[in-house]
Amino acid sequence: MPDHYSAVYHVGLPRRARHASPGRLVHVEDYDGAWADIHFHALHVRQELVWEFNWLTSHQVGSGLWQQEWTHEGRMQVPAEGLAVAVSGWELVPSSEMPRGRRVLPIEQDGSCIWLIRQDSCTRSLCDEMNRMLERIAGDGLWLQYWYQRRPDRRPARGVAPQATPHRAPELA
Repeated sequence: MPDHYSAVYHVGLPRRARHASPGRLVHVEDYDGAWADIHFHALHVRQELVWEFNWLTSHQVGSGLWQQEWTHEGRMQVPAEGLAVAVSGWELVPSSEMPRGRRVLPIEQDGSCIWLIRQDSCTRSLCDEMNRMLERIAGDGLWLQYWYQRRPDRRPARGVAPQATPHRAPELA
């Protein structure tokens, strides 16, 4: 069991991946033990966004707010099954609507995590592809959200699919 759990974001697609995703702008490798590498095509993302994601997800995953439900290798390359376990997505927001100096701002509530992304931080194409990936990751319960007030004493049994409970994304005004 690793000492620290995290999802690490990278600029640039991997030269050799265990499960190749040719022609994709986002490639995710998920490893048993609550570790994931997320690679973005270098021409579609700013390094500053990647730094902020690493800072935020180090806390979210490292503190157990999001936990991996491991099933098998290569699972990230399987299309979303539409289980609606949780809602997560990126929304591009004008720079004037973001807090000064921030490129990403997560808005989380039980069952959802919407990432507000400063619109000059990545391309619309990368955002759309990441949303498809998040539909698989959060929507199908590959990574589960655990809030402090209802965190279980132990993690769910491995290989047991979580119960699908539809959640609505928060309304953004």
